[in-house]
Amino acid sequence: MITTGKLLSASPIPTTPEQEPKKETKVFKFGELQVEVTPVKANIGAVIGVAFGILSWELAQGIQSIPESSLQYLNDNAILLAKSLRGALLVLFYSSTFLSAFTSVGLFLLGRQLKSKEK
Repeated sequence: MITTGKLLSASPIPTTPEQEPKKETKVFKFGELQVEVTPVKANIGAVIGVAFGILSWELAQGIQSIPESSLQYLNDNAILLAKSLRGALLVLFYSSTFLSAFTSVGLFLLGRQLKSKEK
């Protein structure tokens, strides 16, 4: 996976002053992997984050809309297990929605900052 990331993020680095890049970018390093972030990539990431957040929200709403009276199992242990699983899934999906929204806002602001530095 790291090798694939290296191949995808490989870009020539200018060695002479006349080959300076025209656009402002940020490079994030994750171990040996380097990811170059441009305003366009940041905005695309923000849109993907919003889509993932909406999907997580809808899944949580779907789980929450299932009435507890519809849980019909043979014994009390199975009912308790189903209720705890339901609670765990709700926490997972709502926290995923919150993290997606937070990430989308951060990426959008990063894109705006890189775009303003570009001008």
